[in-house]
Amino acid sequence: MVGYRAQFRGTPDSVRFARQAVVDYARMCGFDTGDLADIGLAAGEALANAVEHGNKDLGFIDVRCGFTDGTLVVEVGDSGEGFDSDVVTRKGRDPASVRGFGISIMHAIMDDIRYSHRGAVVRLMKRRHEAVAGASEERERA
Repeated sequence: MVGYRAQFRGTPDSVRFARQAVVDYARMCGFDTGDLADIGLAAGEALANAVEHGNKDLGFIDVRCGFTDGTLVVEVGDSGEGFDSDVVTRKGRDPASVRGFGISIMHAIMDDIRYSHRGAVVRLMKRRHEAVAGASEERERA
């Protein structure tokens, strides 16, 4: 699965570099501008959550990306204890809070999201549209 893999310091400053690396990889896979924006937003949310909630003693955030059969897979992992993703997804965010939209946003803009290692690893998946794939192949032939 790994076409790209890196470790970033678990600091807020690292989020933008890691997010940009994910977007750059997705661009190489032929995603269009709209999908790149969605991928960047979802990856940024996952990375920010890893730094804020799962980053035990300012450790590292692992980022892995792969592209197979038209689907981009981005995994963001941290060294934290994780969380119960079923409870968080069912419970949703506190409507009185100005925070807590990240998981809802990721679910809205990605094709699939899965959690493993008790929530310490989030896997984001986005399918590339065929029209984009065809246009990308045409550019390669030109």
